Amino acid sequence: MRVDFLLLADHAEAIGGKLYMMGGGFDRVGMIQLPGMAQFDVAVGVLVGYNETNQQHAFELRCEDADNVLAFPPVQGSFEVGRPPGMAAGSEQRAIMVLRGPFPFKAQGEYSWVAVVDGERQPPTRFRVEQAHVLAPVQPPPASQA
Repeated sequence: MRVDFLLLADHAEAIGGKLYMMGGGFDRVGMIQLPGMAQFDVAVGVLVGYNETNQQHAFELRCEDADNVLAFPPVQGSFEVGRPPGMAAGSEQRAIMVLRGPFPFKAQGEYSWVAVVDGERQPPTRFRVEQAHVLAPVQPPPASQA
């Protein structure tokens, strides 16, 4: 079993085995205020092998800083994928899950989302939290007097 994808998205939902996503695949999160809450979702696809169907699998999603220290508590759960009738031996199925934000960040810097499936750490998806700078609105020039 392995993670097929792990993406950040403005909005994501998993419905009926499909991923619905808007604004996905980015690697930078701009925040007006730090510490603060970042509004985005995390979409994960896990490939489940033929012999791994019809059984519970433990799942943990962790957000870590550049030193592999948890940025906030991990989310844990379990999932099970059934084997549909007629599935060819050796086939894989994709289980799709979404973790909805917002997420708390204390400081700007490098971070990673890491999925741990059945105790096995999967490759991380790296991203950066940055302090966003808000520009002051442009003032129109004063009206000329004739």
